[in-house]
Amino acid sequence: MPGKIVSVQYLRAIAALLVLASHALLYPLVGENIAYGRLGWLGVILFFVISGFIMVSVTDAGRFDGRQFMRRRILRVVPLYWAFTLVAAALALLAPQLFKTTSFDGNQLALSLAFIPFYNGASHGLHPLYKLGWTLNYEMFFYACFALLAMFTARSRVVGLTLAYAVLAVIGFLLAPQSAIPQFYTSFLPLAFVVGCWIGLGQMEGWITRLPRSVVIVLAVIGLAGLVEGFVWNHGFVEDVTAFAGFLGFSGAAVVLALRSEGRLPHFAFLERMGNASYSIYLVHIFAVALMAGVGLKLIGPNLPGIVPVVTVLAIATGIWMGLLLYRFVEQPLLRKLQRNKAD
Repeated sequence: MPGKIVSVQYLRAIAALLVLASHALLYPLVGENIAYGRLGWLGVILFFVISGFIMVSVTDAGRFDGRQFMRRRILRVVPLYWAFTLVAAALALLAPQLFKTTSFDGNQLALSLAFIPFYNGASHGLHPLYKLGWTLNYEMFFYACFALLAMFTARSRVVGLTLAYAVLAVIGFLLAPQSAIPQFYTSFLPLAFVVGCWIGLGQMEGWITRLPRSVVIVLAVIGLAGLVEGFVWNHGFVEDVTAFAGFLGFSGAAVVLALRSEGRLPHFAFLERMGNASYSIYLVHIFAVALMAGVGLKLIGPNLPGIVPVVTVLAIATGIWMGLLLYRFVEQPLLRKLQRNKAD
């Protein structure tokens, strides 16, 4: 991203940490605490808002080359995700006892690699073979929609996406489709990208920086209230639409406040590195959690006093460490190589 905004990188790091912490906490408890699941859901919503902001920020105010845009996004997302999907498929085939919610299926593998949603009987949800990839199915859908609007101005693109995603969400609410593909794409979740797009447009047009202090304070209050509501509201399942509204309010406010604070925050080098490596952390962290929480608890036993919090902290630390290593030695060199090959 040209002109990288460091405060937004901090938020990317926080989003990755939320997802990592959620899975590290849930692993030994097997979903006993809905708040832990919502930590990860908050991280995903924050990721989506940031993604919408970035896509508007890196494209012109006028038209852009949609094909070139998609090529760049595919190079950025697909190779590493495919690699993890193939590794998960191989392990599920050769050592299925390692997994709780993953099983090998050739048809599911093909659908996963093609970013086509389906009902996964092993995980009991609309998840690809590598379960974390459900968020990338939404990302690729957003990129494709964004590229299709490349011939319009930035404002027209944002308005068009807002209308399209709002209509899809209303259809999903009214008709409640049961088939995997219509159910997936009529979800309210893509609205998070829309919020990010509007923030990106506001940054581009300059009205984010012109917001009066009173409005900024109101946004901060809305964000805090949304955060509290997102964790307090409990109808027995994680992905509740009301909790989503609260987390979306928090995420949108957080990005706006980050933009307003750019240049005034202290420089946290490690947090910035985590933000740069957030995609790698997201993809690899589940292996760290399985290694530390799964293997560790089996070897030591879950009944030893204090062992669960210790293993949880170790799982989080290992997930960050593995993500940073993956980013430095795999993701960055791979991206440079792919970009050179494309240029040639």
